[in-house]
Amino acid sequence: MVKQNKRKFSRIHIRWAVRLDFGTVEYKRFVNNVSLNGLYVEGEFQQMIGDVCIINLKPSCLFPDEPVHAVGCVTRTSKHGVAMKFLSMKLDSFFFLQTTLLYKAVDPSLLGKEFVINNTTFKIEDDLIVFEPFPMDFQSMKQVQHLLLRPNSAERNNA
Repeated sequence: MVKQNKRKFSRIHIRWAVRLDFGTVEYKRFVNNVSLNGLYVEGEFQQMIGDVCIINLKPSCLFPDEPVHAVGCVTRTSKHGVAMKFLSMKLDSFFFLQTTLLYKAVDPSLLGKEFVINNTTFKIEDDLIVFEPFPMDFQSMKQVQHLLLRPNSAERNNA
């Protein structure tokens, strides 16, 4: 019997720096793999399934800033790391992520097909892409959008 892959999007194995800001605690770790739907972060965490955070990805030292800012939630934990699902991100972050994944993919046409087939899992609200089903109400989504517009935690703490 062949085991069927239940994933909607292919994972690309990649080593990027990531900063996860859960509000009360911040982690600086490395991504093991990423897809258009989420990522897996290596390391020890004290978070639980359902915890929401700001995700800031930095592909390399060539980028002075973190070009991908998103909101995500923990979907799985293990002693080796956490799996996270993207909840929302700004369109420019999404386009950067999509372009990078297409470039790094073994079969870019498969990634393109997955995006077309699964595009109903995305909803665009102004300059924000929301991944559905979104586990928050509209007001919570607007608060998340506000956080994405100011991705630097130091700026948020000074507000």
